[in-house]
Amino acid sequence: MKKTRLFFSSISTKLIILIVSVVVVLALGLEAICVLFMGNVLTKGAVAQMNLFCDERGSDLDTELLRIEDAVGSLSRWTVSRIPDLQTLKDDAGLRYSIIDESDDLIKYMTEGNDVIQSAYIHYTLDVTGPVDRDEGTYYSRDEDGTFITIPFTQKEIAEDPVSEYWYYAPIRNGKALWTEPYYDGSIDDYLITYVEPVFLEDTPVAVIGIDISFSRLLEWVESLRYNETGYMYLKAANGNVHYHLDFPGQEHVHGDEEDEIIENGELMNQERTTDSLIRYRYQGRDRVMTFVTLRNGMKFVLCDGHDSIYRERDHALVIMVIASVIMAAVAGVVAAIISMRITRPLRKIAAAANEIGEGNYDVILPPESGDEVGEVSRNFRLAIDKIRTRTEDIRAQVAAQEERIEKDAQTLKKQEDDLVTMRNLAYVDSLTKVKNKHAFEDTIEYINEQIKSGTAEFAVIMCDLNYLKLINDTHGHRAGDKAIKTATRILCKAFPMSTVFRIGGDEFVIIPSVLEYARIGEKLEALDMLLEQHRKSSDDITKRVSIAYGKAVFDRDNDNSFKDVFERADKQMYDQKQKIHALDGFTGDSRTGHDMNNLG
Repeated sequence: MKKTRLFFSSISTKLIILIVSVVVVLALGLEAICVLFMGNVLTKGAVAQMNLFCDERGSDLDTELLRIEDAVGSLSRWTVSRIPDLQTLKDDAGLRYSIIDESDDLIKYMTEGNDVIQSAYIHYTLDVTGPVDRDEGTYYSRDEDGTFITIPFTQKEIAEDPVSEYWYYAPIRNGKALWTEPYYDGSIDDYLITYVEPVFLEDTPVAVIGIDISFSRLLEWVESLRYNETGYMYLKAANGNVHYHLDFPGQEHVHGDEEDEIIENGELMNQERTTDSLIRYRYQGRDRVMTFVTLRNGMKFVLCDGHDSIYRERDHALVIMVIASVIMAAVAGVVAAIISMRITRPLRKIAAAANEIGEGNYDVILPPESGDEVGEVSRNFRLAIDKIRTRTEDIRAQVAAQEERIEKDAQTLKKQEDDLVTMRNLAYVDSLTKVKNKHAFEDTIEYINEQIKSGTAEFAVIMCDLNYLKLINDTHGHRAGDKAIKTATRILCKAFPMSTVFRIGGDEFVIIPSVLEYARIGEKLEALDMLLEQHRKSSDDITKRVSIAYGKAVFDRDNDNSFKDVFERADKQMYDQKQKIHALDGFTGDSRTGHDMNNLG
């Protein structure tokens, strides 16, 4: 019994038993981690990767659909802005034709560069024109060379068109824009999906505007996507009754979800997306998984692959990690036994150095405080750890206090930034007319001058001045003057609906045409002249009508060095026109004398 006690009281024996036991426990724990935790991690990784791939490709397709929606919506809003009222549109064929002519450039701009777009159109409704035997709209479609050409299409043909239910009647009944399901158009021998928006005036449909997508070219793009080696993608109807593949519609057997035998996560089939899970199913005897996202047009964008293909890497990794853990445990056990047998003699030296370690070295794991040398080391280490613990608690308290101060400072800064943005926005809007004010105009001048310096500037300036404002104020009061200023603002905004209008003085305005209206500035000025002529004829009393003098100047990069140069030409032209207007009206009162140009650069 005495020898037995001596054997188990030996430090060497204790270390061997301790280290070998720890190594065995760690080995078993590592194996459990490999099987449970790492297997779960790899499974989630495979699921997340497949969902992420589907989300990214679906986002790419959704972006194209959104561009088409934005294009149709922009053309619809533009069309509404060109129609004065329903009766005028019905009676004035010239107005209808001019709107169609002006829409040509917009339609071409919106459709060029997008290979999946097959055609685009704008048609007046039968409510406006009746079933006449003439074109009342425009219809562009790609020919075999991929070039957009105009296809004649009369109003009478709408009722006879076999697919008019999709592109004409359905959106009007719906009362708002919609995406159609795939339908066959015999005129181009292809399946299409269409985004179409009806235009209403006074609850009466006056036009339909739409863009057609070639469904076959869309399916070609979808089928070209590959996930790893065996995964592929396809589209399916919102209710899952049709799966669209590249050979659709020529395939003899069109199937839907009814042929998929769901094994796991079947409840996800009715959701918008699978998000962080996979649907496991069996199709034609093969074990497969799928993920999907729902697109803007209601279709589901599906990625599927074989079940074994998705989890092959996980299974291989688990086998390798289990084998590695077993080998590591065996090697570590042998090494631990050898080291334990050899550390008995230097153990007293470690105990002698324990005091120094207790003063600075804190990275230790403490054994039980027994009566042997290890116990002495453990006690010294415990003292050191107590000091670390006290110091750590102090640091944590300081950090918490500092974080609280930082959070309060961040909230204060955020409020100041929000207030600054609000003030800046208010500072840029003219309080009377709600257009941009002189502050916004001065910032715009700085921006344009920077463009001039960099060689990228291309712009025009239209200087406008409200005639007889002083006479209106003196005759009818300042309230009438304010009304005249607002009326002038509406005229300028109506003539240039997509451009920026600035009020830079009491009766002075500046228009910087947008890119589209800059390209058609002649037409826009003709529209402005027409509106001003209507107001001139509205009354013989110059104090009861709105009269505007304007001048236009276009930037010449060979001669103009700053915005000021262009502005002065426009201002001079405006002044000359003002003199002519005064002479035409027989007005002999005071006229505008000029501007302070010092701030225009």
